[in-house]
Amino acid sequence: ASWEPAGVQMVDMINEVEKSGRFVKIKKWTKIDAENCESSLLEKYKVSAVPTLVFLFGKDSIWRTLEGADSALAFQTISEFDQAEAAVPEDEEKYDTLETKLQQLIRIAPVMVFMKGSPSEPRCKFSRALMEILQGIEFASFDILRDDEVRQGLKVYWPTYPQIYIQGKLLGGLDNIKELVSSASSSETKEKIKSLKDIILELRLKNLIQKAPVMLFMKGEPTAPRCGFSRTICEILSNADIQFDSFDILEDNDIRQGLKTYSQWPTYPQVYVNGELVGGLDIIQELLADSSQSLKGHLGLPESSLEINKQNITATTDAMEIDNAALNARLKSLTHRADVMLFMKGNPDTPRCGFSRTICEILSNADIQFDSFDILEDNDIRQGLKSFSQWPTYPQLYVKGSLVGGLDIVQEMARDGNLKDQLFNCIE
Repeated sequence: ASWEPAGVQMVDMINEVEKSGRFVKIKKWTKIDAENCESSLLEKYKVSAVPTLVFLFGKDSIWRTLEGADSALAFQTISEFDQAEAAVPEDEEKYDTLETKLQQLIRIAPVMVFMKGSPSEPRCKFSRALMEILQGIEFASFDILRDDEVRQGLKVYWPTYPQIYIQGKLLGGLDNIKELVSSASSSETKEKIKSLKDIILELRLKNLIQKAPVMLFMKGEPTAPRCGFSRTICEILSNADIQFDSFDILEDNDIRQGLKTYSQWPTYPQVYVNGELVGGLDIIQELLADSSQSLKGHLGLPESSLEINKQNITATTDAMEIDNAALNARLKSLTHRADVMLFMKGNPDTPRCGFSRTICEILSNADIQFDSFDILEDNDIRQGLKSFSQWPTYPQLYVKGSLVGGLDIVQEMARDGNLKDQLFNCIE
């Protein structure tokens, strides 16, 4: 607004940034006077104060909003947004593999949604339902209908759409978000949205603190710290030959404020080792001053290459446990996808083994409606379901999430009489 000094200051800063030509991936800069702006536009882009920067990603997705006249934070956010825009596929040749392309896409924003259509124009009922649930939550989106390679490639991670990723980690689909919403204690819609935002923030925080064995949350970067405490702690860790990753809290206020509550530690920098809070600069200095062992020893970090190998094995095991938990969540979701769910080789129209063909014929002849999953398209599901169900072969039939068995069980039930009644009675 022209009457608001902070707004004028921000406009001047934006003009200078735009003229610099530094951020070449940002396609368009627009300045709007809030006094002469339609209320529907302010509501659409969630503008409640001036000045506000709104970053739009893709066709019509709000990537992030930033209120106030903090020029340094605005510049950092513009820089981060430019990098996100740079990750959007324009020239397919720059990607060595499809996997590289997918990994860059799922990390474009802290909360990333792959859907049919855009947030303002969803093109399937599931995407529309997810948009209603995510109201009030900042996220970026990608329309899978505009890129079939991405559409098919992401099915390796999750078989249906929409898909939601938090800090590059798969959360799941619409059903998973619905479960998070239903877990909210309050029955009021606004309170549920607030709870969902808190849950998503907590997931982001967990993923960040486990990003590396030693994780430093600081102001600025190790090569350009933006406060004396952050500079000092970086020097201590480097002098102790401790490798660490870092996160600049000035770039994301949600993380900056959320981590204080999550860790119950009110100041920065903060150091985490293997996902556990160690403390701030004063704690690190105390450990350094204790000559009973090295700083690495105090932090439980390996001193020798042999210990490093042992730690790598442990980290790999821990990662496998996390992956197994995510896989089990997928398997549980898949087995509940329909009342009658068949895991088979191929699909009902084109079965790719005799056992799968026979069980499809039996179910169809009994007029039983069922959904199916082709295990040949996803080896994680193929191998994981064997352990999940403790059933070593395929096909496998589930009714309301419970295992019935394989072809021999279904054939036996079919010979005994009404198959439909028997299938549902066997799980009661």
